Amino acid sequence: MNNEEYDVIDLAEIIEIIKKHVKLLIIIPLIFAVIGAAVSIWLINPVYEASTTIIVRQDKGMDEEIDIGDVNLGKGLVYTYAEMARSNTVIENTRKRLELNNFDKSMITVSPVRDTQILKIAITNTNPVLAADVANTLVEEFTKEIIRITRSNNVAVVDYAVVPAAPVKPDKMMNTVIAAVLGEILIVMLIFLREYMDKTVKTERDIEKYVGVPVIGSIPNFNQRSKNVYGKFYGKGESGVTHRGGLQEDCN
Repeated sequence: MNNEEYDVIDLAEIIEIIKKHVKLLIIIPLIFAVIGAAVSIWLINPVYEASTTIIVRQDKGMDEEIDIGDVNLGKGLVYTYAEMARSNTVIENTRKRLELNNFDKSMITVSPVRDTQILKIAITNTNPVLAADVANTLVEEFTKEIIRITRSNNVAVVDYAVVPAAPVKPDKMMNTVIAAVLGEILIVMLIFLREYMDKTVKTERDIEKYVGVPVIGSIPNFNQRSKNVYGKFYGKGESGVTHRGGLQEDCN
């Protein structure tokens, strides 16, 4: 019974703390959310992504049949070609054709589409037009390199890249939500830390908690200058005594 009672009391204290600081619990996350949105909109450069897809097929004539072995071979070649698409030769040829001063390899993402013979090549850049140009040029140079190395034309473009209309980064909504959650976590931690460090006696429950003796009664305050007979703060009486919740604390 005692354990259950203390659980109820602890929960009640938490609810009281939340009620007491409800304005901060609302305002602080809103401020953080505004900051997160502002940073996403004005301080982070938007990043665009342009992608193209190619298919790895068997180099056979129109009258030749393609069996399951050819399909499986094509799926296996996809992973080999994914590495070749990021080779230094392909990247350097692309850079020279576009007359770029430098070419950051990290802007290239080559990913095989699962259980298919399709390879997706994506380019990310702060310039949407440049991202599309690099994607299409890279595919062309990659195709030339495949023909040079394998002596076969078993790669075909499925979709060419187009200029992206909207950026993929930053995610303004996600950043705003994350900032609001961080603000909420921070203010909750500070509030409960402050309450934990506050050892002043304010209620009968605090007396039982810190002194270890039960409260058998309380004396209401009848001071005419009190804001409330049973309020949390009553002001000072003529004798210099502060009345608080029916308890008296000598201020001298």
